Amino acid sequence: MPEPSPTVRRRMRRFLGHLADTGNVSAACRLARLDRRTAYQWRSADADFRRHWQEALDAAIDALEAEARRRAVEGVEHPHFHQGQVAGTVKRYSDALLMFLLRAHRPERFRERNNEAPTVPEGDSDDAEQAARAALERRFDRLAAGRDPADDPDGAERG
Repeated sequence: MPEPSPTVRRRMRRFLGHLADTGNVSAACRLARLDRRTAYQWRSADADFRRHWQEALDAAIDALEAEARRRAVEGVEHPHFHQGQVAGTVKRYSDALLMFLLRAHRPERFRERNNEAPTVPEGDSDDAEQAARAALERRFDRLAAGRDPADDPDGAERG
């Protein structure tokens, strides 16, 4: 691609700024008054622009992550009404956002585990059912004791 003119460079910078703010190509194009096809043509033809595009998307995702963390850890004030009037606020935290963040940053500890039921060999259904019940009871006991139910110190649930 030939060297972009100063006007095109300004348009590129304006688009990239909006992309970093919104994380959305269509919205960034609308705000920059730029046709989407033009933005994608620039990205296709210019490696430097392509790199800046990715950096802008990364910045937008970083901002989303920071906001998710704030809502999960610091909470969000919601109005509390009494007889139709705002009587104060209540701080609410997002457990769902907290779990998403933990899974993203510590997947080895907080990933969802595949807890499929054990396969039952033919002819052994009573023994397998008793073993499954015992394993389930051990998991509930560990959960009630505040321990990770996936931790099985005696290895009894490993097949």
